[in-house]
Amino acid sequence: MQIGIRAHDIHIFDDPEKLAASLKDHQFRYVQFAPRVSLAGLTDNGANINFGLGNRVKQAFDANGVKIAVLGCYCNIIDPDETKRAQVLAQFKKYLTVAHSFGADLVATETGSADPTFHKTVNNFTPVKIEETIAVIQELVTAAEKVGCLVGIEPGVNHPIYSLAVTKQLLAAIPSPNLQIVLDPGSLVMEANDDPVEILKQGIAEFGDRIYAFHLKDFVYKQDHIEITPIGEGSADIEAMLRVINAQQPSAYAIADELSSTDIEQSLTHLQTMAQAIQ
Repeated sequence: MQIGIRAHDIHIFDDPEKLAASLKDHQFRYVQFAPRVSLAGLTDNGANINFGLGNRVKQAFDANGVKIAVLGCYCNIIDPDETKRAQVLAQFKKYLTVAHSFGADLVATETGSADPTFHKTVNNFTPVKIEETIAVIQELVTAAEKVGCLVGIEPGVNHPIYSLAVTKQLLAAIPSPNLQIVLDPGSLVMEANDDPVEILKQGIAEFGDRIYAFHLKDFVYKQDHIEITPIGEGSADIEAMLRVINAQQPSAYAIADELSSTDIEQSLTHLQTMAQAIQ
């Protein structure tokens, strides 16, 4: 089984050629790529991307057998400041237009927060806020349809699209195939007894045909939130999740998320060992 990572978890920045070579050395065939991080200097922290830069990245990655599976443009698409919201939506639409230059088919984001500081707030979970968020996503999907690209939405507990049920509501409201889901079971753990393996199974059962990619992370649950750990040191059964994905959607994109910068080689070793054991 092949797995991917976020490209910026390999700490090589503003040098696509060197980054691509390192990803090949680590035996990764696909990645999630965030210009805001991996090309922070070249893009003014992701604000300015262009077709030529996308082509440069694509050529470097193609030469090393690496695919950009997900182009990341994670931003607060429901920022309460209307000026800021307009700016990030314009930026996301630019990413949709340029995505194919990077060799990517999908641009992904979470759904943001009614609180611009991203502190937990019940205001994210009101029917009004959920409907507002769906309307914003519809605007992005309409833009994606025009340029032949896909919008990827990653649900999470601190966002308006915060559960499997609300994700189903979103997909029913926007039946367009240009809207896809990036499913991270760990990001939907609301309580200590929530099992990410069961969340994964339920998500695949309920809307598997709209899942573009999976995110996987290890963590421990503390009080009312999860804390990320190196792979193999938390409570998440990563191997079980990989086996579910491989059985239900063979060769699907499975991307390790939020790898610890201090233990990345350890985490990568664990991941590669688990993936190689799955036939």
